[in-house]
Amino acid sequence: MELLAPAGDPACLEAALEAGADAVYLGLESLNARRRAANFRPDEFARAAAAAHAKGARVYLTLNIDITERELGEAARTLELARSAKADAVLVRDPALLALAPAFPELEFHLSTQACAASSADIRAAARLGVKRAVLARELSLAEIAAASAVAGVQTEVFVQGALCFSVSGRCLVSSWAGGRSGNRGACTSPCRVPWTIEAEPAGTPLSMKDLAAWGRVKGLQRAGVSALKIEGRLKRPDWVRRAVSVYRRVLSGEDPKSLAGEVDRLADVAGREHTDAYLEGERGGMTGIWGRKKSEAAPAAVEASVDESVYELQIDVEANTLLCSCSWAGKSARWSQPKTKVVRQAKAVSVARILRTLCEEPVQGLRLGRGRASDPELLLPPRAANALRDRLSVELRLLRKKPEGKVTIALPARVKELLAKAGPSPENRLCLGEAPDRMRLEAVQLAGMRSRLPAGGAVVEGLTAGGAAAAGPGVIAALPSVFFEADIAGLKDLLAECRKLGLAVEVNSLGGWLLAKEAGVAMEGGPGLPVLNSLAARQLAGMGLRSVTFSMEADRGQLEELSQSCSAPASLAVYGRPPLMSTRAELGPAASGRLFADRRGVRMRPRREGGLTVFRPSEPFDWRGLRNPAIRVRHLVADLVGSAAPSADWESRPGQAALFNYDRSLY
Repeated sequence: MELLAPAGDPACLEAALEAGADAVYLGLESLNARRRAANFRPDEFARAAAAAHAKGARVYLTLNIDITERELGEAARTLELARSAKADAVLVRDPALLALAPAFPELEFHLSTQACAASSADIRAAARLGVKRAVLARELSLAEIAAASAVAGVQTEVFVQGALCFSVSGRCLVSSWAGGRSGNRGACTSPCRVPWTIEAEPAGTPLSMKDLAAWGRVKGLQRAGVSALKIEGRLKRPDWVRRAVSVYRRVLSGEDPKSLAGEVDRLADVAGREHTDAYLEGERGGMTGIWGRKKSEAAPAAVEASVDESVYELQIDVEANTLLCSCSWAGKSARWSQPKTKVVRQAKAVSVARILRTLCEEPVQGLRLGRGRASDPELLLPPRAANALRDRLSVELRLLRKKPEGKVTIALPARVKELLAKAGPSPENRLCLGEAPDRMRLEAVQLAGMRSRLPAGGAVVEGLTAGGAAAAGPGVIAALPSVFFEADIAGLKDLLAECRKLGLAVEVNSLGGWLLAKEAGVAMEGGPGLPVLNSLAARQLAGMGLRSVTFSMEADRGQLEELSQSCSAPASLAVYGRPPLMSTRAELGPAASGRLFADRRGVRMRPRREGGLTVFRPSEPFDWRGLRNPAIRVRHLVADLVGSAAPSADWESRPGQAALFNYDRSLY
């Protein structure tokens, strides 16, 4: 069984290898799901791969985000870099990278946990697509892991240590909804870790999960057929990585897990959160409401990424003749020193505490001070020294915010260039943004009341069962869920068999759903669970038999315009709706259902049960119906009425002053 360790920077790589990791996973400075880690420049990556191979360890490059049209070339060059550096595998989410895979036979392609592999159907789909390994969703029980691991031809990888997301990975939009920083693009601001109110009453951190620690389940995972144990933590310090790898190395070497409980407890000191392995037991209650309790100054909670990239931190340590200063922002830090200048005019001197208070009130480089600390806050500085400190702080923050220059400049082979060649837009994409929606998205319980209002493009219906499909009628497309587990497969097969008999098309929202629909022989469309941000992803999905695709609802205006120019497949675009912001298996209890959750950034959402998951949807919709943009063209403009208490009224409403999601800001 392989032990796979995180390497967020060169020091963590060295720590992982010294502690006995069999493999490491790491990313470049862009195009990976942990962009706030220090990561590696292209030249550093080549050296890192060589160092790991010299120790007998395998190297996996993370390329596990949704890729925009403009990033396709960079993604292809990253694959070429991985090949030239002799990386062993790349972790992916975007279908575009599967389209490029035939040009890189030297590389294994692994499905990232962002691809949401949650059942044996997903693993069989991976096998059909040539994927060699899949990182399983963190929410699975041991029995579900065993079912997925029993699929021949694809290895399974399971997280055993580190942070747990509240939402199923790859199915979270909250950070993007709040400010355009997408977890599906590596820019998550960790909204599940911040305080929330419930019905305007402070509720602490009800969405903050305990951390995973499964050191006592290693033998069970071995029996389940798991090929690799994965430690989460590319934002952790080298010492934490070394200790975490050491614990699991010792367990794999035969030590009694019970004797290592103290070591595992010390790992928890970093985040200050309790540990759990409840998902492995099929338990889902009592897993949330946990936030950092700083147990040790040696490992403060701040080692994890800030939950808000609009703030920075500043530390001022006073020594005999020097001020040692350090600032941090978005997981990156800078340090400098300046002389402790003698105060001549006491009346004009400024205390360090006053400097920190001023910085709290006055932004620097557009950022505000989130936490300021000083070893001697009463130390007085002359105004010139205080100004020098602020000026240097401004310079360092500007450099921290500067976009990395570590672009991959390697030349591409002719075969790859051929695959990247753009096609013209599909002639079926004739509807412009601003025209009336020609398709609805509904829940099964809404269908009867909306049947008389179905537009020309019909309705995509969520939650249909085999029994309900017969009564669905013409113009209906049955939507398969974006997340389903092993116990759900039989019911989905029954639904698909009924759809084939009735001649109904289905919308697929996961790779597992695609495989089941393909095996059933039904017409398929790609839904929002297979979001398209680039034309190569659209081409790949069309090649898999989908008659249409869905543009990512996270996309901003420029990205949609560029995609419209090159998307050779018929496409749908949601222009109104309350999208699923979080989908979780964690149980919050019946008291939370339907109640209004709100955070300090203005996110307002309500949870409800949808199938076997709790799904949070915004209390108010986004609405693009009032926009006009002839450069954005699709086959279907969709009004998503799922979650609406009054779907008829919403369908007939006039465009108002609603949120625009990411349309008028940048998606990061």
